[in-house]
Amino acid sequence: MDNVETQLAPISAWRIVDSGIGTERRRLWNLFPSIVFLSGLLLFQSELIQAKYILPWFGGTPAVWNTCMLFYQSALLAGYAYSHWLCMRFDGRKQARIHMGALAIALIVLAITMVWWRSPLTPGGHWKYVLSGHPILHILTLLTMSTGIPFFMLSTTGPLLQQWFGQVYPGRSPYRLYAISNLGSLLGLLGYPFLLEWLLPIRQQALTWAVLFVIFLIVCAVQNLILSRQLLLSRKVEKPGNSGSIGLLRFGTWIGLATCGSVMLLATTNLVCQHIASNPFLWVVPLCIYLISFSICFENSRWYQRTVFFPLFFVAACLTARLMAANPSDLNPVSQLGTYFLMLFSVCMVCNGELERLKPSAQRVTPFYLSIAFGGALGGGFVALAAPHLFHTFYEFKLALLATGFVVLTISVKGLFFALKNGIGSSKRSEVFLQLVSAVSTISLLAVLFWAFRMQAHRQVGNIVQLRNFFGVKRVYDENGTRFLVNNGIVHGGQYLDERWHSQPLTYYSRRTGLGLLLDNYRRLTGQGGSVPLRLGVIGMGAGTVAAYLQPGDMIRFYEIDPQIVDLSYGQAPVFTYVLGGRGKVEIVLGDARLSLEAEASRHEFHQFDVLILDAFSGDAIPVHLLTSEAMQVYLQHLRGPDSVIAVHISNRALDLTPVLRAQAERYKLTFDYIGNFNAEWALLCRNRKILQDPVLYRPFIWKEPLVQWTDDYSNLLSVIKK
Repeated sequence: MDNVETQLAPISAWRIVDSGIGTERRRLWNLFPSIVFLSGLLLFQSELIQAKYILPWFGGTPAVWNTCMLFYQSALLAGYAYSHWLCMRFDGRKQARIHMGALAIALIVLAITMVWWRSPLTPGGHWKYVLSGHPILHILTLLTMSTGIPFFMLSTTGPLLQQWFGQVYPGRSPYRLYAISNLGSLLGLLGYPFLLEWLLPIRQQALTWAVLFVIFLIVCAVQNLILSRQLLLSRKVEKPGNSGSIGLLRFGTWIGLATCGSVMLLATTNLVCQHIASNPFLWVVPLCIYLISFSICFENSRWYQRTVFFPLFFVAACLTARLMAANPSDLNPVSQLGTYFLMLFSVCMVCNGELERLKPSAQRVTPFYLSIAFGGALGGGFVALAAPHLFHTFYEFKLALLATGFVVLTISVKGLFFALKNGIGSSKRSEVFLQLVSAVSTISLLAVLFWAFRMQAHRQVGNIVQLRNFFGVKRVYDENGTRFLVNNGIVHGGQYLDERWHSQPLTYYSRRTGLGLLLDNYRRLTGQGGSVPLRLGVIGMGAGTVAAYLQPGDMIRFYEIDPQIVDLSYGQAPVFTYVLGGRGKVEIVLGDARLSLEAEASRHEFHQFDVLILDAFSGDAIPVHLLTSEAMQVYLQHLRGPDSVIAVHISNRALDLTPVLRAQAERYKLTFDYIGNFNAEWALLCRNRKILQDPVLYRPFIWKEPLVQWTDDYSNLLSVIKK
């Protein structure tokens, strides 16, 4: 960049204070992209580290990530508001000095968290139980305490540095810095599940992040010193009326487009995590798609072409409509993921491409980014806070889809109107034809989407109950004389409506499945007489079907995190009667099962279970924290003796969990048995080899897959995806 001075517009005389200014300007030329790149990388690395760390505290539910995203979007809005306030209220030199003070505060906060928790981003264990009855408030409090100030500091970087760049290098567009920032974010996202998560335990990840954050603060301080000393920033305070006023309509359009993209991002993430698992890998992919769309659109105006991305949106929306109209049980998880991700990409390209077309001049970047951040926070608040109370299913995904369709229709109709108004010459006929085709196609597409939504709603007409809360969507319906419980699209229990067969266990718990064979034969296998009561522990209540196996004197203890699930079997008007009709003693513990078991063990309250049953799936999502080595150690503490069995329900369309459980069995010297029949897959683990080698239970298998050891510090879904 030796000739950078010749590329710049003339500099007014008051800025030139010494002969060394050219050198300083060259140094800044390298610092600007370096700082925004590093800030983007650290922003999203902190999100993933923190979210994965606290995920087990809330049952591994996908809503944890959406609540985290709400916090991050709100913190981003605060950072952008700070940047806008700084540029509007103070001259350039004061801006640099005030920002230097903010950097010092961030460093002090980082030092405090290092001393308090021994690593930043990882609050102490006692924070698990603070506000545990209010998960959203609990998560927001945790994030504010641990990463609030550092994240705020990082979020100020993008808009503030672009504003300064426009002053230091007049005549050059600052918007490429936005693309560089998004590329840094993209690297941070992809580097986590494919590198950092594999190499380092969670606390070492946090320490690595802290080192990079200190480097970031140092580089920012150097930049601020140069700017403050050389007076490279304008002495004038930016006024709202300078460089042309921005009307309310444009502000509203910016906010609306940003909101639509944010809602689509979070709604898609929610759907994907409900169907597979809440895990950094599946958080990263949608967020990468979202950031890639920003980078494509803002790197160069030529990359976003309506003639390319409008048709892509039509194709993706038609595929999504077909997905919604189909029966969920007939769908392949891989095709679902591909369709959802294609839909997300097309929506983000349309929304962010139109945002790029409406971007203001370089002097007005801070209100522009403030509007985008406000739209993002608005979308996050809608999905995380409003939607679970307003809708009984994931309507926010459909709303974002329809809103984008109306955006495309509005643009097409507006273009057609102006083309007709200005006259149709020979050179404009093709343009008019394209606008007309686009408008007609969009209207047809909206009709197809309404049809798909109607088909989806038609399948839910017979619902007895439909509920939604922080932990997902629950639906109860009757079909062919059986009442079914569906949790996030997957059947999680059923009961015959005929009172003569009320007590017969169904679905994954029937007497012919692995669990049924174990419970019906357990007394014989262990040599216990019929008078010896059994003690059963169940993680995940579902329809309470396991209670059907109780005999007089037996005890069953359910651990359930979702109060709505408990109400379906044990509330004032239960729709399933297994629990109330059981012949033994029933206990229910509300809260995350692992936290509850750990707390009981710390009080030396060991429940001496004969059989501990794990079935805490939400939809097809895997609660990873219940399958780690540390979790297995907790379970073993609560077993009665060597004859006790841990039974894990592992039926899943996308993931094969046998390598994980075989690894746990090898680590704790347990016998492993797999029984897969009647559409139910059960893994059984026991210290006494003879129990599981009985002909009733034993199923010989030759396992070819390598063992996969999951711990609290390390787990990765890529290693257990079904081939």
